Amino acid sequence: MKKIFKKISNLSPGVKASISLFIASILTKGISFVTTPIFTRLLSHEVYGQVSVYYSWLQLFGIVAMFCLSYGVFNVGLFDNPDKREELSFSYLILGNIITVSIAAIFFCVYPFIKNYLNIALPAMILMFVFFLFQPAYLLWLARQKFEYKYKMPLLWACVSAILSVATPILLIVLLKNPDNNFYYRVFGSEIALIIFYIGFYAYLAIKAKFKLNVSFWKSALLFNLPLIPHYLSAFVLNSSDKIMISYLVNEESTAFYAVAYSIASIALIIWSAIDASLMPYTFQKLKENDFRSLNKVVVSIMSVFAVGCLIVILLGPEAVLLMGSEGYSEAAIVIPPVVGGVFFQIQYFLYSNVLYYYKKPRYVMVGSIIAALSNLVLNYFCIKRFGYVAAAYTTLFCYFVQALIDYIAMRAVSKTRIYNLPFIISLSVSMTCISIFSGLLYSYLIVRYVLLGATLLILAIFSKKIFVLFTQIKEVKNNA
Repeated sequence: MKKIFKKISNLSPGVKASISLFIASILTKGISFVTTPIFTRLLSHEVYGQVSVYYSWLQLFGIVAMFCLSYGVFNVGLFDNPDKREELSFSYLILGNIITVSIAAIFFCVYPFIKNYLNIALPAMILMFVFFLFQPAYLLWLARQKFEYKYKMPLLWACVSAILSVATPILLIVLLKNPDNNFYYRVFGSEIALIIFYIGFYAYLAIKAKFKLNVSFWKSALLFNLPLIPHYLSAFVLNSSDKIMISYLVNEESTAFYAVAYSIASIALIIWSAIDASLMPYTFQKLKENDFRSLNKVVVSIMSVFAVGCLIVILLGPEAVLLMGSEGYSEAAIVIPPVVGGVFFQIQYFLYSNVLYYYKKPRYVMVGSIIAALSNLVLNYFCIKRFGYVAAAYTTLFCYFVQALIDYIAMRAVSKTRIYNLPFIISLSVSMTCISIFSGLLYSYLIVRYVLLGATLLILAIFSKKIFVLFTQIKEVKNNA
């Protein structure tokens, strides 16, 4: 044990950041996954479906109300303004608040006319917009910590936020014992606890910046992000509209089944989020140096490792559903392979968009996202009605493929060079597509699945040292080099 701790203590700051940011990402972005086994047992299928729909609406309105200022635009701002990062963070925070209040004013004027379509009570909508006011403070702080490879505080506060968002609603549901109010216990318990948590970060950013605003940052942020909002909305359609459409076209019980399977499949996306937090500054630096060979080598290796991770999630699908949702959700396992396949194509967007962000051509990202999102809405409408909620997983897989293809074409047009190894990407994508479509047939053959799982884990163990060296290489590139 001492040797293990000694090895950890001797790791470079970059590698420590990699490990810690991965854990922090699991805790923050994986809250829905972590809480699934608890809430699927405390809530009825109908209430769990209602909660899933609420959080889908929260993601949708949050894109517009918070303007996604902690996303790619913030990373570019950090890269371009290394000496004004406190000022940049606070300026973005205030800009986000102005947008939130403006959107809220418009929304509540039209709420009486759309409330029946939303199917969300007014108190829950008010809570949602209060949440939008304060959450950006934490997101901006966390984005900067990731960009600078700082890991101790993100790990600590990720643990705190995870505990708050889980413990509070569970206590309310268990102690108050009123099933009719379980939706409110779940949503208000989690959101109010997090709002109080976010207020602390709001004060921190303001004090660190000495309340100094730089309006010039606003103009660049608005011009950069405005063409990206349709992209982020389109990404929401691909990520979350399935649940809303299943709720309306089938029922809330089917929404619950799909939500459980989707949360399991999203493990792969959570893993990628931790990788991309470090890959973006690495990509920027290698593009700046015109070192495409090193960048391609790293990306090829990462995609291979990620594909293996996706395969593991698929092979463990039935067991994961049993753990996360009990036997009552067992039929949802068939959804996992195509959703994981969709996630594999989704991560390709990050590879290509990082290049487009570096060249400050964000509008190109929008094209693929809009086309894929519109295709997803149309296909979902017809396929879900005819084949049930499982069809949503396959339409999503296809639409993410369309988005990846268009984004790659846009990246080549902007960079005017071949940055990534296209033959490798095609061969790996075809393999993952076949696995996603046909691996569900193996779910009835336990021994075959376990043999394949064992072989996959063995391959992963054999190449573990090379994987470790790969991530060490990424982390050693400083974001302010």
